[in-house]
Amino acid sequence: MESFSRMDSENIYKLVENSQDSWIIDAYDLITPDNAKNFIKINKNSAGEISFNLEWPKYGGYEPSTISSIEDLSGKVPVSRDGGDGGYTMGIGRNQDVTYPNNSQRSIPKTSAEVNTGTFDVDLYKSTVDIVSRDGSDLSKIDELIDMGIDEDIAEDLLKDYKNWLTRPEIVGENNISDGLASVGKNVNPQYGYYGNAAEWNSGDIEMCGGAGQMNTVYSWGILKEAGIITDIGKATIN
Repeated sequence: MESFSRMDSENIYKLVENSQDSWIIDAYDLITPDNAKNFIKINKNSAGEISFNLEWPKYGGYEPSTISSIEDLSGKVPVSRDGGDGGYTMGIGRNQDVTYPNNSQRSIPKTSAEVNTGTFDVDLYKSTVDIVSRDGSDLSKIDELIDMGIDEDIAEDLLKDYKNWLTRPEIVGENNISDGLASVGKNVNPQYGYYGNAAEWNSGDIEMCGGAGQMNTVYSWGILKEAGIITDIGKATIN
């Protein structure tokens, strides 16, 4: 880790490119041999294993003053995600011209992309969260979800995703979303997750303006689709 801190951008880029974490280079094309040092960080776990990740903005990537609880939303809202099914973060809403926010607005170091899109049923979502977040046995929670018409396997996955959510870095890690709320003196109910605006992110020679609507749900994008909470699945190209 000391050696990493002394490396220049070009050598950091090569190191990550040839590691198991090469997704950082593959997925984010604005990260180059000229600026990699600004974007990539190194981690070491309790077993001494080394990994690389992006130095994402703190507070879950939110502008803290904009963070609110999904509890405050209702009805159906347009959502989009630039990433795989396993992520818990997505874009919410559209621009005034009905386009989806671009990656500068999302504060993602990437040029044009094809994003996954859909319609998010906030009321159905909150009903399931009421079940998985309350006291009681896992079996009773799964039974309640089944009574709502959710398949048993998917009900189990909803519960697993919720438990995983409670351990995620943006929830309990350093500079998490709650820390961001504390920094601006806001008190927000965390039960249903959060929404707000992506923070501006300027790093090295890349300036990302932020401002896009962003939402962190207690379930992953993939399970939200399987449970029928996200429907009207499609794709859209953003700049």
